[in-house]
Amino acid sequence: MEVCIMQCLPDKTKVRLDKNSPKLFPEENLTEFSKTLCINLKNASRYRNGSRALPLKLFENLVKLNKRELVEFQGKLSFKMERGGNYLKIGPYIEIDENWIYVSQLINGDGHVHRKFWYIDFTNQDLTLINYVYDFFKKCGLESSCFNINEKPDGTSLTIRPGILAPIMCKLLEISVGKKDEISIPDWIISNHEFSIAALRGAFDAEGCVSLTATRRISITSNSLKWIEQLHRILEKCRIKSRIYKEYKNREKPLHRLFITHIENLRRFREIVKPLHSKRKLKLEEACKEFDRDYDGKYHKAILSAISEGINRKRDIQNYLKISSVKVLNNLYWFKRHKLIYAKEKVITNLGGFHTYDLTENGKKFLQESGSFFD
Repeated sequence: MEVCIMQCLPDKTKVRLDKNSPKLFPEENLTEFSKTLCINLKNASRYRNGSRALPLKLFENLVKLNKRELVEFQGKLSFKMERGGNYLKIGPYIEIDENWIYVSQLINGDGHVHRKFWYIDFTNQDLTLINYVYDFFKKCGLESSCFNINEKPDGTSLTIRPGILAPIMCKLLEISVGKKDEISIPDWIISNHEFSIAALRGAFDAEGCVSLTATRRISITSNSLKWIEQLHRILEKCRIKSRIYKEYKNREKPLHRLFITHIENLRRFREIVKPLHSKRKLKLEEACKEFDRDYDGKYHKAILSAISEGINRKRDIQNYLKISSVKVLNNLYWFKRHKLIYAKEKVITNLGGFHTYDLTENGKKFLQESGSFFD
């Protein structure tokens, strides 16, 4: 997707033109021209011969005055912020692809942008992601001197002095600047299928986790409820079921967790999102395998469905589903504890007694709200 970066540049941006770019100053009558623009004649001369860079506003006024189109300057402009940084040849039109979206969410999750755009810090334990972010900014035109890599106890830190790229990325991709509170994904990214997948991949690689103990699950955690809700919307569009939980334990503000469970959801996530984090990718592969042991909740729907169909006695459920009596008993106990079933009738015979069960309203609702879109 092609976008113009001119609206993303700070007001005090400096613009330098290549020698082969369209002329904006006349060869003659520079005095009159400088009066029209209300600039000093000496400065006008410096602007014309290229010894002084143009302020952004002056460049835009010159383009309008000369009735030029921005596309005529494509690949012929270099920009820098007023203080600090090197000139970067870019734009005025750039092509935004999935790499831009992916890196923006890595920075939103595990990065920090200085409030004055002096640097971007990205910290992660996975060198694959560090190298990916490094290569991305190198391809954007940054020199090797703009990077610094440090080993820290909590991972590897990549510090980037991106110059004019920082305000462009933050304005265009809504990357949080300074102290992070609420972070978000632009609506135009969410509405594009490929871009939304790239955003989800970046969020998972930055703030995700794969659990193999108890219930196999994926989780993404953040202080930002808006960000978590946007990721939840993207997952729904991909037909991957997820749930949002708030954690208040020992916290003034809640922590928001996005959970993905059920084997079909995990497999679909792996196939669609295709994470790049080397360790999490391997754990996700492991989580998607068929385990010999039964995962939590495996028989929930089957047993509840049997009860709803009138197969409501423990032994009958056991024979119908061909599973052990212990598994049926454990599930029935769990259902009663969560008020999904109730003992409808107690039957006493010469050989002993048994209960028949029926679903509560919560049980019927639970049965309809399956753990996967594919049940």
